[in-house]
Amino acid sequence: MKNQARWALALALGVGLAQHSQAQEKILVQVPAVLDAGSGVGDAIKRDCGLESLMGSHAFESVSKKFPGSARVEKADGEQGKVLRLTITSVVGAGGGAWSGPKTMTVRADLLESGKVIASTVKSRSSGGGAFGGMKGTCQIFERVMKTLGADVAAWLPSALKGQ
Repeated sequence: MKNQARWALALALGVGLAQHSQAQEKILVQVPAVLDAGSGVGDAIKRDCGLESLMGSHAFESVSKKFPGSARVEKADGEQGKVLRLTITSVVGAGGGAWSGPKTMTVRADLLESGKVIASTVKSRSSGGGAFGGMKGTCQIFERVMKTLGADVAAWLPSALKGQ
């Protein structure tokens, strides 16, 4: 019985140390995100919705919850430490809110260190506006998509850091 208690204690300490080391990791998040020239975003959405700023801000918010002490940077060169660079690669959706069809966004997240990409992922999300979606505007729907994408990227980071 004493051996079982020791193993349980050792396991609990190991899990606690792993979580503590994650909490100590600081990630720099590029804000605003980069809008790829081939993303397909329409001029009105580009002008009205501020996709780059919102995507970067939502990702930073989610990352800083998992990694306290994280910070924003304007340029993601990776020289300052571990830097998360976000690139909006695809935007599909017309203006007119939920009445004009679903809104979809795809983001590539690159984790850089010393100027080199050490991990990368692509995340995509869609929304038609949800319940009573016709009451939501296009920018509001895209913002909900970006908030979810930010959480997706933050959830991916621990595995990206382990894979180094």
